[in-house]
Amino acid sequence: MLQDKPYYGTEIAVSLYNTCMQWIFSEFRRLWEDAFGVIHSPDKIKSLLRVPLYSNSIYMVLADAVGALFGFVFWVVASRLYSTEAVGVCSALISAIGLLQLITTLGLGYGLIRFLKSSDDPVKLINSVFTIIAVLALVVAGIFTLGMGIWSPSLKIVRETPFYLLAFLLAVPILVLDDSTDKTMMGGRQAKFIFIHNLIYPILKLALLVALATLFRSFGIFIASTAAMFVGLSVSLFFLVPRTQPGYRPYFTVKKKEISKIIGFSIFNYLGDLFWNVPGVLLPLIVINQLGASMNAYFYMAWALGSVLTLIPSVVAMALLAEGAFDETQLKNHVRRGLRIMVLLLVPSIVLVWLLANKLLMLYGGLYAQNATTLLRWLAVAALPFGINSIYFGIKRIQKDVKPIIILAGSAAGITILCSYLLIPRLGISGVGIAWLFAQSVIALVVIPRDIAHWLAAN
Repeated sequence: MLQDKPYYGTEIAVSLYNTCMQWIFSEFRRLWEDAFGVIHSPDKIKSLLRVPLYSNSIYMVLADAVGALFGFVFWVVASRLYSTEAVGVCSALISAIGLLQLITTLGLGYGLIRFLKSSDDPVKLINSVFTIIAVLALVVAGIFTLGMGIWSPSLKIVRETPFYLLAFLLAVPILVLDDSTDKTMMGGRQAKFIFIHNLIYPILKLALLVALATLFRSFGIFIASTAAMFVGLSVSLFFLVPRTQPGYRPYFTVKKKEISKIIGFSIFNYLGDLFWNVPGVLLPLIVINQLGASMNAYFYMAWALGSVLTLIPSVVAMALLAEGAFDETQLKNHVRRGLRIMVLLLVPSIVLVWLLANKLLMLYGGLYAQNATTLLRWLAVAALPFGINSIYFGIKRIQKDVKPIIILAGSAAGITILCSYLLIPRLGISGVGIAWLFAQSVIALVVIPRDIAHWLAAN
């Protein structure tokens, strides 16, 4: 009898696992059928576009799709015009700027989305947020530059040329402000202006990349990106944000009363957002230091392509937050709509990227396809659990319950980074994809029974 206990225990565990998985697949099949059931007629499509959550999500997905498409072409052209080492160094430099952006936002962009509608003086709130993050970004960029030889020796070449140093110092506040203008427009439920912004920036970036190829053989990629971002920010500040918030004009100010209303919510979201996004900006620095600039170029191209898939649930979750802030009483409907459109857009995209991974990377060159196809496929699969987690975080932000976001996002980041360190020496850059998929899946298996199941079952 003693020998039978492990057998029966294992049998029960397997039975429970199978039951759980059958339920999950059943619910997502129902959601899939529901998602495609709403687009079988022109009248239903028109009715969808009249729902702000759908229209804003679609505008943001289109904006990111345009950005991703031109970004894809940008890196294809860069791989042809610049050496592999230049691509590797500049991609790591851009990742470093992204990391500093995460550090300096303080989550105030989420505060704008959540509280802009209810603010007594939205113009002062917007400019207070912009002033704080711009000054902080400049300070953090200076500190990072001083210690560049310690935490990222491969990038210390930036300090050797005053022009490159100045470009790096300015790039961080430009990126922070550029991202915050998008969140301001999202808070005003005007994602169509984000789409306009995302048309200007990538087209100009690509044009500058080609124009600067002979002038800046090593840093033309970085200079083109920074210059285009500055132009895009100027357009947003002086033309697009005023269309979202009538009477807006940019000026430096810090109104304690306005900031105090959003700081608590923002800081907790900042911690969650920092943990959630830090792998994407830290992993290229890990790869370049462990495997070199060439392997980082292969990694970065696959990661950029895989990130296109994660944009879909990210923008849906942001639209969900904006709609929840506007009318929290309709949260159940908002969540169901968010899940519906995420499935509708994400699942076919995952299948396409999986099937075309090799061909997509071949556009960068044969070595990119040879070294990064497996990584890209792992990243494509990981987009589904990532989507589930993003919607869950959107729900929690609407409910102002950000503690689970911090815990789960921190856990995902820790698992990803730790597993990447362990797997890179054995599996190369493919190990990062496995680590990312494992981390996202663990978190998804926590949140599905905890909260997502409730919204899937809601009528």
